[in-house]
Amino acid sequence: MVIINKNIYIMISQTGTNCSKIFQLFTRAPYNHASIALDEDLNSLYSFARQNLYMPLIAGFVKEDVNEGVYKAHDDTLCQIYRISISENQYLTLQQSILNFEENEDKYGYNFAGLVAMLFNIPYQRQYHYVCSQFVAYVLQESKSVKLKKHFSLMRPQDFPSLSGLDLIYSGKLADYTV
Repeated sequence: MVIINKNIYIMISQTGTNCSKIFQLFTRAPYNHASIALDEDLNSLYSFARQNLYMPLIAGFVKEDVNEGVYKAHDDTLCQIYRISISENQYLTLQQSILNFEENEDKYGYNFAGLVAMLFNIPYQRQYHYVCSQFVAYVLQESKSVKLKKHFSLMRPQDFPSLSGLDLIYSGKLADYTV
């Protein structure tokens, strides 16, 4: 039996938007956004974030484009990109989980209450609502791709680098990232 492994990618970033600067005041972390990609080119990059460039409170599940939207408006976005190798079954489960979010994106909203709960280290799971890092942690957990060190609702972007099996493949300006 041949075991085939697939790679997925976790990107943590700091765009420099007003919202990200406010988050940074509270977290004191260098990166305040997390996304997950199914490919090294980041063509299939998913997260929970603003759905409108000019209205950050309109937020929910998004397929991000590193050449459009917030990333285009903030081409000085700093990021770290991590690769993790998972089994084909884990990959298929992860892919299906993300597809379920995509097919039902109208159900999902941003977990503003979850942000407050995070500040006080209180696990808070609200149906159909996530923040970026909760979403990434949730799909990783559901696919059994990683073992989380805490409840998925408490995961912050700065927690991902400490997960077992992640390899840093890039650190710098997102605009300079090439495969």
